[in-house]
Amino acid sequence: MTKRLLILTLMFTLLFTLAAPAFAQGAVASVATGNLNVRSGPGLQYGAVATLPYGFGVQLVARNDAANWVYISLTNGVTGWVNINYLYTNYRIYDLPVGEELVAAPLTPTGSVTRAFNLNMRTNPDPNAAIVRVINLSQSFELLGRNFDASWAQIRLPDGTTGWVESRFVNTGVPVRSVSPSDGSVYAPPPPTGYTNQPGGTRTHLVVSGDTLAKIAQRYGVSMYAIARANNISNLNLIYRGQYLVIP
Repeated sequence: MTKRLLILTLMFTLLFTLAAPAFAQGAVASVATGNLNVRSGPGLQYGAVATLPYGFGVQLVARNDAANWVYISLTNGVTGWVNINYLYTNYRIYDLPVGEELVAAPLTPTGSVTRAFNLNMRTNPDPNAAIVRVINLSQSFELLGRNFDASWAQIRLPDGTTGWVESRFVNTGVPVRSVSPSDGSVYAPPPPTGYTNQPGGTRTHLVVSGDTLAKIAQRYGVSMYAIARANNISNLNLIYRGQYLVIP
């Protein structure tokens, strides 16, 4: 009996040893912030298709070229992009395949009227625009877009009617600010602290794929540490495509 138990113990130990590395190296991560937006593309200019709570587990599928956005998959079939800064993982992100052409699973966020018994749906995001319809409390809808500051939401009712309502009167599955603008405005990265258009020796650099602080510093003939100080960068390995950097 003792010999049989010893053999079983050795077999279990061997199986655990073989399986443990595979588990540890799995391309998984957990959400390290509250209300993480899952976006339709690798950037803040893309709208959100879902919002995940702190500690939520996700499967890592691919990354963008700069490795600062990752394409994830959820167990309910939802897929999309999240910023790597808001995930915790032991997996090496550069080992993921590059897949910037991947798009999020088609999913339209929904919501309902929660803070008004009678809410005016208007033709444009303007309190003086024509009223399309008056909708009632608890009316459900699909969230299509927003205006530039997310004070208005563009919605579609179950019968196909579309229009604009003030965001403060509705409750939505994802924050209104996280969906794409649909009022004609466009996303533009904000200038960094200290940015100026005035002459005086200050230059700016738009970060593109493949850029590193070391490469940018060499291009302009300045120290990478000086660039980091000028832009309040604490991690020298972390810059983003589309980011503007002040070059001292």
